[in-house]
Amino acid sequence: MSNEWLQTGNCPIAKSYRAVSGVLPLVAKVFQLPPGIKYVCPAPIVKARAAISRTAFAKSLRPQPLPAKVVAIGLLGMSVNIPLGIWREHTEKFSVSWFAAVHAAVPFIAMLRKSVLIPKSAMAFTIAASILGQVIGSRAERYRVKAITAKKQESLIGDQTSQLQVLAVIGRNCGDVYLEVPKSSIQNVDEDVKSG
Repeated sequence: MSNEWLQTGNCPIAKSYRAVSGVLPLVAKVFQLPPGIKYVCPAPIVKARAAISRTAFAKSLRPQPLPAKVVAIGLLGMSVNIPLGIWREHTEKFSVSWFAAVHAAVPFIAMLRKSVLIPKSAMAFTIAASILGQVIGSRAERYRVKAITAKKQESLIGDQTSQLQVLAVIGRNCGDVYLEVPKSSIQNVDEDVKSG
């Protein structure tokens, strides 16, 4: 089957392909380095990637089929981003610490992806898994903080009501409740009345 339908077809996919194929070379030319300049990866990144490639995890994952590698790296990216999502929940949005929390795992996941020999086309899955890890972490932290706040409010309400104890309820109206008041508070009131 040829790709002739992309060049001459009237379907939306063919029209989009023709539009993008006319624009992408222009965009690529803007980002192209001048002739004679070669981009070399910085030495610390090369060393870190080599160190990751020597780990038993990377060595055992490299010969696996592509779907297994993608799932493993995706799950690892998600699990690394859960604590970062918790951290992100406690930062101001778009601050320096927020950007650090969002992007801290990106270099590690990228180097691991390259050392395990996963193609660039699988980046979408690893990015989606990382975003999912961030969301899980931030939601879990929100629920944890809400539970702590509710427990504190409950204990404050419990402290206030424990000082007053109901002796008896007479009648059916809410106003017919007699309360037992601690003697210390009665003595304080009596002293205030006598002194005033």
